[in-house]
Amino acid sequence: MIVPAMNSKELYSEIINDYRIVERKAYYLALSLRRSARKSKHKHVSGIFEYKTKQRNNWIIYIDCFVKGYDSSATVYYLDENGLNGMCVINDGVSLSHYTPHFLKRYNERFLKDTNLSKLDLLNHFIINNPFDTTGEVSDSELNQSKFFSRFKEGVGLGLKEVIGNEGNEISHFKTFISNDMVLDFQRDGFNSLGEYYEETYEELHRINKRRA
Repeated sequence: MIVPAMNSKELYSEIINDYRIVERKAYYLALSLRRSARKSKHKHVSGIFEYKTKQRNNWIIYIDCFVKGYDSSATVYYLDENGLNGMCVINDGVSLSHYTPHFLKRYNERFLKDTNLSKLDLLNHFIINNPFDTTGEVSDSELNQSKFFSRFKEGVGLGLKEVIGNEGNEISHFKTFISNDMVLDFQRDGFNSLGEYYEETYEELHRINKRRA
């Protein structure tokens, strides 16, 4: 079970070990959605599910289901002294994206502007509407960290990428969120370049999904 006293290495190990069970759960959830996908007009349905593992960790599983396959994301959430944290597993369990309480707060203040959402609903909304990102980074080998600038569908995430151990495993700690109009002049070239790459990635995913329908 995740506890606030865990360091990054312990947190990473706990989440990845739990993820193997969550991944299997996502597979069966996708099977349950397949019939609905076949019957739908666009041959596609999606769903978001709550799942608590035997390790007593709380997960959000998001499924995009098509007739010929599915995509899924898994995010574990927990409370610490700062508030609600989300840890999304990416790259088949190699890396984690850490959505900090401050990041989620700024996402709501600077983009969503919905004061009626609970913290968990806010995390759900972000996961559903920002399924992937494109990232540029500047490394600091002495601290084993990199500053990064990451474009989402709905804005920009800023933070630090931390290397865990000697196998290249990483946690991207998203520290804050800014809207597109808050990007500074010296950040503009990188913002535009990442935007072009984001659009290329989006179009490629769209082509893949059309073949699955």
